[in-house]
Amino acid sequence: MKKIYLAGALAAALVCAACDETTESLGVFSDRDAIEASTSAFHFHTKTILLDSIMASSTKSYLGYISDPQTGTDIKAEFAAQFHCFEDFRLPNNSDLVKGEDGEVVADSVELRLYFSDFYGDIDNPMKVSVYELDTTRVMSETETYYSNIDFSQYLPDNPKPIVTKVFTPEDYSLDDDVRTSSTHVSNVRFVLPTAYGTRILRQAVKQPRYFKDSWQFIHHVCPGFYFKLESGKGTMLTLDVGTLNIYYKYVEVDSVQVGMSRFAATPEVIQSTRIDNSKLSSLIDDNADYTYLKSPAGVGTEVTLPIDSIYLGHANDSVSLARLILTRYNNSDISSYNLDMASTLLLVRKDKMKSFFNEHKVADGETSFTTSFNSQYNTYTFSNISRLIAYSYSEKRRVMKEKGLSSEAYNAAYPDWNKAVVVPVVVRTATNSQTQGISQVSVTHDFSLTSTKLVGGTKPQPLQVIYSTYR
Repeated sequence: MKKIYLAGALAAALVCAACDETTESLGVFSDRDAIEASTSAFHFHTKTILLDSIMASSTKSYLGYISDPQTGTDIKAEFAAQFHCFEDFRLPNNSDLVKGEDGEVVADSVELRLYFSDFYGDIDNPMKVSVYELDTTRVMSETETYYSNIDFSQYLPDNPKPIVTKVFTPEDYSLDDDVRTSSTHVSNVRFVLPTAYGTRILRQAVKQPRYFKDSWQFIHHVCPGFYFKLESGKGTMLTLDVGTLNIYYKYVEVDSVQVGMSRFAATPEVIQSTRIDNSKLSSLIDDNADYTYLKSPAGVGTEVTLPIDSIYLGHANDSVSLARLILTRYNNSDISSYNLDMASTLLLVRKDKMKSFFNEHKVADGETSFTTSFNSQYNTYTFSNISRLIAYSYSEKRRVMKEKGLSSEAYNAAYPDWNKAVVVPVVVRTATNSQTQGISQVSVTHDFSLTSTKLVGGTKPQPLQVIYSTYR
């Protein structure tokens, strides 16, 4: 152990950088105050874990079935989506709509389009997808939290039948070459629905306009959404940006017949939920491996066990001023030809708080949750200071031990995850405060893009440098 003696301005700087166990210990120190700082080296241990589920709501959806080139294990994704209705939606005047033989409005055609800007795998791989309409009596609720192991069949009517089934390739060869290669073309999958389906919705819009007042009314009375089920087609995964339901009809305007379109879109205002089947990834759990994995969207994380008891052994009255945790990445040279990305941003969160972190839409607080980005220069992910997490966990342990009369060993047995954190890939969105010009996190969500990261760890304990401070 190394000891350093600090005083005056330098001591104050260390106090500002340090994070004590409780706010009561923070104060203002004079030049006569001194801080004795010491350093110690410890090791933390890691292992690969499968998350039983992750929050499935996302601004993007995923559809496909691939084999992870790094491990040979399979990942399957399919999704369900609701569709947004603009407030006070209106058709042209009923008297102007072109009618059918029964004197009521009819649809010309109906289509679902799934737009995607990215995909993984073979662009020429045939995929077979069945589309099921969800049930208005079993609507997915905006107040519920949905996870990646969701069973979409519970939102289907009894004895469901697909409204359409299609076999396609991500590259749409039915289009002319100049259209496909145009800079304005956006790749999409088009499902043609029965015209009668669009006719039913148009007639509801004429007879029951209150059902089109907003998205809630539309979803509960008109169109509860669709389940896109992958029937076959291993080798491709699509990243879907948006889906649209387009209903075409005709109306008369100034003595000429025009073609109109009503569009309803799967947007962030309504539920988009992806099911990820990672049941075949159990082979990643290898207690004899000298590495761990991070994988998305399959819900594979790295569990970190912190040596908190050892850190405070002989330092019960000291403050942990700095604890830097570094995760080193193995180069993914073996899968570079597959263009499989690494995780760019990671979240480290106390294990028992991970589910509530995402459920309650929290951002990193610097105490029980932290984020960091990949450092390409050093090939590492560095959490610069997790001292507050260590102090929080140790303080909680002492409090519970006192309240329940437990020994340290009894506490560790009763709360086996007390000193554990989980690292997972995430997407962080930030905003700039117009007054302070500071950047703050707006949201932290699971990364649903296709990534794979292999970290040094497992049977190789990783170093953890700790700096203590004692006020003298």
